[in-house]
Amino acid sequence: MDNEKKNNYLVPVFWGITVTGLIILLTMTAKKAFAAIVPNQKIRGCDAYGCGSFGASRGGRKHEGIDIVVSPGTKILSPITGKVIRYPFPYPGDIFYKGILIENEQYSVKIFYLNPTAIQNTTVKQGGVIGVAQNIASKYSPGMTNHVHMEVRDAKGNLLNPTNMFI
Repeated sequence: MDNEKKNNYLVPVFWGITVTGLIILLTMTAKKAFAAIVPNQKIRGCDAYGCGSFGASRGGRKHEGIDIVVSPGTKILSPITGKVIRYPFPYPGDIFYKGILIENEQYSVKIFYLNPTAIQNTTVKQGGVIGVAQNIASKYSPGMTNHVHMEVRDAKGNLLNPTNMFI
């Protein structure tokens, strides 16, 4: 009977320590590396053209980033301190819609649907203005929620889910 009492007593204590330890472990291992790129940042939900979450279906492929809801003309802030590498274009043959690629020793961040204001080959600070949001709904229709698209890769080029990486 003594052993049963010890076991009954130890199980709740064990679970309490495990859960607390797990919470601490998760808090310590979750990298919160990025600053919000707009105030009150929100990931685009689903609309007539799909969903803005990482991994959302895009027909035969998966969404490789997150879409952050913005109004056209909104100033976009850099999520990291890094060097502006280039200005990529999301659509082949369409130079109206633009992007920016910023890299540091840990991350490569590509943001589409903004007019870049940060100068190529210069360093931008985390939280500094890097561009102004474009009107992506004008390319599709008012059924598309206006947003900027953000993709993140690690230093080895592996695609990352940035959803929970914001400070």
